[in-house]
Amino acid sequence: MEDWARDDDQDDVADVDDIANEFDIPSVNDTLPPLSSCKEVADISVPTIEQHKPRLPVMPPIWAESRQEVCESFDYFRSYQSGVYSLKDIVKGYLLGGSPASRDIFHCGGRLIVSHGGGKAESILDYRVGAARFQQAQDQEATDRSVRALLKSYTDKRPLVLLADDKYALFPYDLSASGCTYVVLGLYWISHAWAEYQPASNGCGRVVRWKFAFQWCEGQGNPWWISSESDDVDMLPDPIGGCRSAPRQDPSPPDAVVNMACNKCSQKSPVVYSQGWMCLNPSCTSFWSIGGRELEQLDYDASFLRPIKTVFTNLPELRPAKLIETMDSITTSYAFSKGWHCEKCGRLSSRFKWEHWECSHCHLIHKIPGRLRTAKEFWHQRPPADFLHAQVGKQSGLRRHRHSLALLPHIHATLAGIIACRPEPFELGDGGGFTNHLTFILPNEIGRIHLLLGTPLANKQADEIFRQYQEQAEEGELLLRRYPLRLVIRGTFLTNYFSQNSGEPYQYVGGTGNTVPFDKAPSSVCGALALIKERSRLALQKDIPFNEILSAAYMEKQKMSFHSDSERGLGPVVASLSLGSAAFMHFRARATSKEPKHSSSNVLTLILRHGDVLIMEGDGVQQHYEHTVIPMNFRIAATARCIGTA
Repeated sequence: MEDWARDDDQDDVADVDDIANEFDIPSVNDTLPPLSSCKEVADISVPTIEQHKPRLPVMPPIWAESRQEVCESFDYFRSYQSGVYSLKDIVKGYLLGGSPASRDIFHCGGRLIVSHGGGKAESILDYRVGAARFQQAQDQEATDRSVRALLKSYTDKRPLVLLADDKYALFPYDLSASGCTYVVLGLYWISHAWAEYQPASNGCGRVVRWKFAFQWCEGQGNPWWISSESDDVDMLPDPIGGCRSAPRQDPSPPDAVVNMACNKCSQKSPVVYSQGWMCLNPSCTSFWSIGGRELEQLDYDASFLRPIKTVFTNLPELRPAKLIETMDSITTSYAFSKGWHCEKCGRLSSRFKWEHWECSHCHLIHKIPGRLRTAKEFWHQRPPADFLHAQVGKQSGLRRHRHSLALLPHIHATLAGIIACRPEPFELGDGGGFTNHLTFILPNEIGRIHLLLGTPLANKQADEIFRQYQEQAEEGELLLRRYPLRLVIRGTFLTNYFSQNSGEPYQYVGGTGNTVPFDKAPSSVCGALALIKERSRLALQKDIPFNEILSAAYMEKQKMSFHSDSERGLGPVVASLSLGSAAFMHFRARATSKEPKHSSSNVLTLILRHGDVLIMEGDGVQQHYEHTVIPMNFRIAATARCIGTA
């Protein structure tokens, strides 16, 4: 029997996290206490929710304002788009939201919830670039990823976590009135699963949808929205019209729901509706019909709504545990980038401040002191690549530089004619020794990309700047923050890295309100800008009037997504200094209305190491390409631009 507390998975990623705990298999137990009194549903064919909902009687033990807060702080739900979060075909969390479908119910005060799930609803595709495409609703199949995972959880009787958002019409209270967008309901298990027809606006007028009956797991007390002083849920508003209270009933035996075999497909289906038995196998010709005809109104059978006596052993505490001090005193690992649960008010919050966690609701602070990292800690890194510094893609369209003599070991080229400028050594001065300068020329001379390699001797300045960045960020002198992105998504969505802008305002991080003038910038920022200016002057043989610098810090597994520095008013040269861990920097062609889909291949990949300076020269770099940076571990980058000089 598997244990909830086991941690078998080490492959944690930011938005598709593997969940540590596994569920115990439940067992039938005659000592299960009776459930609260249930309500029989008179007409549940087309639920309508047109009533004023009262405020929550109590604040939820686990709640959030944004979906990102849930995904970063709550291990049982890490899906940013789907309503089903599964791992290895095991459902960990299920989100209830929006208007109910036919025959969806919130029954017995929420101890029994029937919901449709599994995806394939009507949607709009490719709306950001080019003409939008409308996709009609489609039939769900048992082999669909979410449906398959839900059916496996049903077969294995594995508990899962139910969540609800403030748009879930069947929840009897107004979540938004209390400032809650998402709430964790509790642990449930799937007692029944079946397929049925639902009306749709596609060509057939209907689609196959899978329904799942979620039953409250006993052993975790009453649902938190039910008064702890009473078991009586009859006082709660019933979201389904036409409901009447029924006397308190003891749970029925697990075989109370009758299963009958179809005389055409031989598959067994439960008696779900009071109107009679029907085959619930969507591949059968008798599917969804009683006596050869489909009924427009259906009521759940009373025996189907009765709870099944089932208990689970070793149910977990759902409140996320607070991180404590580590043995190695490293506070830049992935665990420190995740959100946290406020034990005072129950709010889930993303970590938006570098120096500590802070509750976004009551502002409670949690801080763990850590030590400074050094560049030597990352010398052992071996990037999973067969090249040392750069790789040009086969379909890049780049060409060989006229001064290139031969393909050198540190340039990996896969196609004749690809640019491969011969490294040019040059002296840094001031005891910095020599370093190498790599140049990549873009098609039609639209721009160049330069990489100035750091060396142990040349990195003395970079080492000191790296130390200052960490000290000043830890003390709060350098205000590294995660700022909101301009995305169409419910709730605030923060960047996947921490940053501070200095000098001229940069709109990518919110403009003037999030910019520190140079005369108030910490020494780490000023030192980074000075080093970038000096290396750029040596590489380009001219002074670049940088007047803005964005300092970005990445904890383990954080990254910067694909983007281009193409905002209006930006100058043609952008340069950055890399500190700490090595990172991959990928370039790809920007999407256009004629070619809306990105190519799966990158046209250029660079490995940026501690002390390296990257320079993007020419407007064409930003107009025709976008780039992403994926660090291998803790990394700081300082990127300088010329704003208002274009």
